[in-house]
Amino acid sequence: MIRHRHGLLCAALIALAACAAEPPAEEPLPLPPPPPPRPPLIRPTTPPPPVAQESEATPDTPGEAPSQDVAAAAVPPPAEPVPPAPPPPAWRVVRDGVLGCADPASLRLLRQGADNNPRVIAETRAAGGCRTTFRVNAWTVEAQDGGLVRMRLTNGPSLTLWFAREDLVAP
Repeated sequence: MIRHRHGLLCAALIALAACAAEPPAEEPLPLPPPPPPRPPLIRPTTPPPPVAQESEATPDTPGEAPSQDVAAAAVPPPAEPVPPAPPPPAWRVVRDGVLGCADPASLRLLRQGADNNPRVIAETRAAGGCRTTFRVNAWTVEAQDGGLVRMRLTNGPSLTLWFAREDLVAP
């Protein structure tokens, strides 16, 4: 009898599940807007080569070509390329791990030892915008103040830092 009740109960549940209302279908998402039109591609135009005008040097008889001297004079000589300016001389740091700071006061404080307190050193480095630099970095001089030199990085992102003069190697 118990099995019969369980069987009826299961059959009733299956019938209810089959008769249950289906969930409403989700509305489809709208299509994205079309991309904006692209601007037309502008190609540099070169002026057409100058046309040789008739002059006294051209023959009067039709069908004969003008002399090569006249044709060569009508074509301008090619422009010689201008060599690029040489890069400024590259300064480098003496060794890997040299410290440079955006604020010269922070660099002075760190060079004095900052009381050898790790927390003070970390806060000074963070507040002064200090970075560890390496020998592969190339720098150019922007300014000098006593024993400090402000350098601009030339082979990387835009970066300007102050260094102690003894930490730098001139080109």
